[in-house]
Amino acid sequence: NILNTSHFYWPSVELQQWRSEGKYFLYKAKNNSYAIFYHDNEPRKEGEVLLLLHGFPSLSYDYVKLLPLLQGHYGRVIAPDFLGFGFSDKPLDHIYSLIEQADILAALLNSLNIFSVHIIAHDYAVSVGQELLARSLDNTNTFSISSICFLNGGLFPEMHRPLLIQKLLLNQYIGPLISMASNYYFFKKSFSSVFGPHTQLTDVELS
Repeated sequence: NILNTSHFYWPSVELQQWRSEGKYFLYKAKNNSYAIFYHDNEPRKEGEVLLLLHGFPSLSYDYVKLLPLLQGHYGRVIAPDFLGFGFSDKPLDHIYSLIEQADILAALLNSLNIFSVHIIAHDYAVSVGQELLARSLDNTNTFSISSICFLNGGLFPEMHRPLLIQKLLLNQYIGPLISMASNYYFFKKSFSSVFGPHTQLTDVELS
């Protein structure tokens, strides 16, 4: 079963435009296939490829305000939504893993015939980026990583100190109840705490 969140909320005009500009890649897993959303300006000029990886619990739209600047420095900028996030499929009863997210990125790049990338990874994506780097060291990647920039992520998992709400969400009994009880206002309060007093998101951006 795959969760379709399009019935849960009405995205802002800006977010709808982002979605309309994007594409879908069909990732074929062992027993299922999943649609992975990605935004791609395509090669408008000669230049290197930049892969933008978002954090938790958001989506590729995080980078929308940076795109004009980044597209001026790179020939192609690709920003996917991880499986379970944004406009990508959200399979229910699925065991999500960083390994699988790395597999999906590798398959996406392979489908686009991209063999060298620069990467910007934020938050959750930092761990995925580390997996991609490890594969590069083992020579198991189908592409090379020219550079990688880690933003606000944990390089040392053993030093991670999860919040109480994160621990509760992991509980097989309490987690589903919290998810069902969550709403936009709960999300807004929690997500807004990540930002500073001068960088708070607007209601439109949060929607």
